[in-house]
Amino acid sequence: MVVDDEVVKVEEVPRLYGLAKAGHWMKVLAALVGEPELAATCSRYKKPSSLWTFLHQTAYHGQEDVARALIRIGASTTGPSSERETPADVANKQGHKELARLLQAAARAAEGLWEATSDPRCLPSSSAWDEWTERRASREMRVAYGGSIVAIRCGARYFADAFERTLVGWHGSYDPPSGMDDGSMIPMLR
Repeated sequence: MVVDDEVVKVEEVPRLYGLAKAGHWMKVLAALVGEPELAATCSRYKKPSSLWTFLHQTAYHGQEDVARALIRIGASTTGPSSERETPADVANKQGHKELARLLQAAARAAEGLWEATSDPRCLPSSSAWDEWTERRASREMRVAYGGSIVAIRCGARYFADAFERTLVGWHGSYDPPSGMDDGSMIPMLR
């Protein structure tokens, strides 16, 4: 039975993508509320023919709040379409200049070791140290960093950027994220 539910959810993704492409964001969001696995899968979906993602669609339609939500759960800000356009390029082309700047900033903090993973079971990480906010994990967290997974236990302190991506430092450090010299990357904790 669970397998059937998973198949239904996977089959649901292209339908939701079609709604996103048509600009029906309220319907898309309504389908994702309370469905974290489906939301995480959608955040990583690429349309096979164009390689456009849900984030490309939010950029096209100027949906900043939806873009923030997708980035928070793991959407790649740097993934190019088949025409080599990033979501920021699409936003800029459509005249959504503020959204383009926001997407560019999100992409800078997710380059290299912090690149978003295609695994919907993992949360994204970031290097936007100056945006830090202290958090406590309300559940076990699996955070992608440098091709591996950083496990954060329920109740543990960690730091997040403006998109709620976990700040992860050298060797997967997160409380606090540290540099190569073992010094904190969080300005207040240096």
